[in-house]
Amino acid sequence: MAIEISPRARIKLPSWTIIIGIILLILLIGLIAVYSYFEFSLKKMSKELEERNIADAPLEKAIAEKEAELEPINQKIDDFNTLLAGHKKTLDIFIFLEKICLSTVWFSDFSFENGEINLSAEADNFTTLEQQIDILEKEPLLTSSNITGVSLGEEGKIIFNLSLIFK
Repeated sequence: MAIEISPRARIKLPSWTIIIGIILLILLIGLIAVYSYFEFSLKKMSKELEERNIADAPLEKAIAEKEAELEPINQKIDDFNTLLAGHKKTLDIFIFLEKICLSTVWFSDFSFENGEINLSAEADNFTTLEQQIDILEKEPLLTSSNITGVSLGEEGKIIFNLSLIFK
């Protein structure tokens, strides 16, 4: 008995299935290539980020040290602003005195405490002193004005102390 091999019938695939298979194979290879590229890029970026974080650590420490150095200076600036804001009130007093005082009355000493101004002053004569007292009595911002220590100074000038109390 002889064995005869009968040829198998070849399965003929339609051409469109072969084309779709090739396209899918190309897409699969492309997908694997893109995935590998992104994976490699991600690892590279992670490594660079770690290196930058390590490099930034001394910089962050230096920034924290500088902030600690600047904190007392910031406190001094805030204190100075508070002090300056308080002095603005006394600057208004100088403007007030400039408006109400005669040009022949000279002030040599000034102190301001709790709404009261104490001034050491000098006038040319008693007439000027009387005119200045009259102006002060008519001023509505003042509660009282007191003149003390009136004396005759050098060259006939009148020296006196003036106390002004504001409302």
